[in-house]
Amino acid sequence: MRFCLVLFLAAFLSGTVADKANAQGPTNQGQTPPQALPSPNPPAEVAAPTKPAPPLKKKHDPRDLCITPEDAASELLNKRRQVGGRIILDTFLLPTGATVDVGLDEPFSETDYYFGALDIGTSAPVIMDRPDVKARQAAETDPILKKGLMKKDRTIINLRIPDVLAAPWGQAQLYVFTCQGGSPFKVSETAVRVSPSLYSSVFACLIVFLGYLIAAFAFRSGRPSHVLAYLDPIAMSAGADGKASLGKLQILMFSLIVFGLITYFLLRTGVLTDISSTVLLLLGIAGIGSTVAKGADNSRTTITPENKAWLLRKQWLPSTLNPNSIDAHWRDLFTTDGEFDVYRYQSFIFSVVVAGALIIGGVTQLSSFEIPQTLLGILGLSQVVYIGGKLVTPTSMADLNKSIDDLRQAEKKFRAAAIAANGGVLPVGLQTAVAPASQAAYDDYMSLATDVATLFTVQTGIGVEPAKLQPAL
Repeated sequence: MRFCLVLFLAAFLSGTVADKANAQGPTNQGQTPPQALPSPNPPAEVAAPTKPAPPLKKKHDPRDLCITPEDAASELLNKRRQVGGRIILDTFLLPTGATVDVGLDEPFSETDYYFGALDIGTSAPVIMDRPDVKARQAAETDPILKKGLMKKDRTIINLRIPDVLAAPWGQAQLYVFTCQGGSPFKVSETAVRVSPSLYSSVFACLIVFLGYLIAAFAFRSGRPSHVLAYLDPIAMSAGADGKASLGKLQILMFSLIVFGLITYFLLRTGVLTDISSTVLLLLGIAGIGSTVAKGADNSRTTITPENKAWLLRKQWLPSTLNPNSIDAHWRDLFTTDGEFDVYRYQSFIFSVVVAGALIIGGVTQLSSFEIPQTLLGILGLSQVVYIGGKLVTPTSMADLNKSIDDLRQAEKKFRAAAIAANGGVLPVGLQTAVAPASQAAYDDYMSLATDVATLFTVQTGIGVEPAKLQPAL
């Protein structure tokens, strides 16, 4: 260990002496030290510190906002900007959560860029980005021009406004900024009342449901077995026979949809919207189809007036039908006399498709809603085929009418035989009328009456008492 320390000390001392000798440089006696040669690359002079160069000014992009949320409050309150053209609305309410066209009463310029803002009284206004604001020249098809509110060479601003939920149907200020060079140049403003899309949809659904409840309770004079039976659309659309009617269900469905859309637009804009010719044609197809189908049913599935009068005299048929005797089921929509009816099914499925298209497409604009003509043609053709199928398909009611006709003729034959057996005088009572000469006619009538009564009960659900089977004189 000591040896190691001695060696380390000796090495350290020798290194120190060598460093001093190198610092003093070599010396030769009798010789002058050589002159230092000039360096081939002399060191450059140190430049004096300078100020940093100013940053390059960013070129304005017209797609950038000329008003940002940070300076929106000051821009909306200081009123320093030049006043722009008057904002024109053709509605009483400003629908938020959708696109809306507003008029700007100044000539259209393709070089101007516009931005919008909506102040609803909250801490920060709603700023509409550049893609949410589009400008174009007014056209004759615009509702604002049709109503004579603005000239043709003026500007139409299309605004896509977010759905504002803070102030439903409350007062707000709408601003439209004309931007030049990245800064607001002119500003136009007007007072509006905002109509949120969410609240309008909820209220429209509630109003439609209330209207449905009124109809559900109005057509009943008695109380059903359970509460949900009030809401059964099949029972509401039942026909006079108590069975479900496809035509009445189609009218009910399309009427509620159109009523809901009109109510929705009234809550959104404050004005009644127009209805396109396609919607009118759709309602007309359903209405005409239902009327013609009802006429076909009445001619084929109801008791003829002569037979009905005879049944009333015989007291087989009550003088007043009970309107509460409704036995409607979903299967009634697709069956005829218990058999699956492909014409009814075809009409039903296409009606559902068109109803879905009306709900989805009609929410944007009911006045311009269009259904492809081919789809309308298919719906109309299905109605024609459905009605034609009713006319050519035999029914058990037709058989019942024929059987009642035969029974009436049998009763006439018995009466004629009873008069002949009684010396040409009408017998006073039935016991006197049933004589050996009229017994055969009586037996024929009673045999036929039993079969007709069974068929009548099956078809109408009304039982016939045995005493009412006897022939009348």
